[in-house]
Amino acid sequence: MDLLSLTPYLFLTGVAFVLGLMVGSFLNVLVARMPYDKSVVWPSSRCFACFRPIRWLDNVPILGYLRLRGQCRRCGATFSARYLWVELFTGLAFAIVFVVEAVLPMQDAPWGRGEWLYRPGLRFSLWQPGAGLLQGIVVASAHCFLLAALIASAVIDGKHRIIPLGITYTGTLVGLVVSTACPWPWPNPVGSIDPQNWALGPPLPLGVAHWPFWGPLPGWAPAGSPQLGLLTSLIGAAVGMTIGRAIKTVFEFAMGREALGIGDADLLMMSGAFLGWQVIALALPVAACLGLLGIIPKFLWAMVRRRPFDNSLAFGPWLAAGVVTCWFGWPWLGELVRAVFFDGLMMAVLGGLSLFGLLIAGLLLRRKPVA
Repeated sequence: MDLLSLTPYLFLTGVAFVLGLMVGSFLNVLVARMPYDKSVVWPSSRCFACFRPIRWLDNVPILGYLRLRGQCRRCGATFSARYLWVELFTGLAFAIVFVVEAVLPMQDAPWGRGEWLYRPGLRFSLWQPGAGLLQGIVVASAHCFLLAALIASAVIDGKHRIIPLGITYTGTLVGLVVSTACPWPWPNPVGSIDPQNWALGPPLPLGVAHWPFWGPLPGWAPAGSPQLGLLTSLIGAAVGMTIGRAIKTVFEFAMGREALGIGDADLLMMSGAFLGWQVIALALPVAACLGLLGIIPKFLWAMVRRRPFDNSLAFGPWLAAGVVTCWFGWPWLGELVRAVFFDGLMMAVLGGLSLFGLLIAGLLLRRKPVA
């Protein structure tokens, strides 16, 4: 494998990074305007201090911010460093998704079965049976949309403690359309599925939705059919919404105060529309563990400073992190829970025990109101 054979991959990864920077710039607009119910289209970007429009050259992602040192050209007002970090993080995230979901699965890549770049002539093979480059680009594009929605939701929730419906409902609709157009196991061939043993058989291929809603599949919703894609997405969205609202209801009943926000349930609904219900069912406990790890330093810092500890937590960023963790770790995490997730009785028992555990935990954490 020489440098020339890697050049197309590096170029396309760079394109994904630049597109991510541009999307990150738009996400900053969402973060700045959606919490205040302002239009994200009109007016054009402008300084919040002097209200003058920002020149297009100053609006170039990252470069514009660094060139002006984070200040308005006209009035000198300081822009938040969030603009820079959201753009950079989104660009890097898009590049990583492209590499993981479009480049590495290539069957005819230099590290795969054959050469993708043929010399002389620099001919490119865009379409191959199974995981070709074009199919990988479609999968990566769909998941980049979800990732962008998660980033915007996390940043807004971290700052304002709300997750706008415009993001989660739009994302859910896009997830339904994508899953219907690219039903599981797309882009993998249907023949790669064991039709009988779903609980303990060979690893299931990962599609746009990582797994179908159940298996073995019913005859009226075979693998690769639009009805399977739509049903998988609908059940994923419904399970995400139901889990979030059930936890909110039970925990608030036990604790006597607000716990999980409706926006968090909507974020799970949106993620389930893209990835399926199994990823979402595991993402919530993973997010809880990540949130606990995140709040421990805050608690220790309050102890060191001898100040009251604020145990309130914006859960949206941790929920987004849990979804992404399970999404990328599903080839390993999915196999750990596979025997349980395709056993209806076991799932019902675990679901009931989980709700009962939340009820007990909420009662133990409940505090009497201060007189």
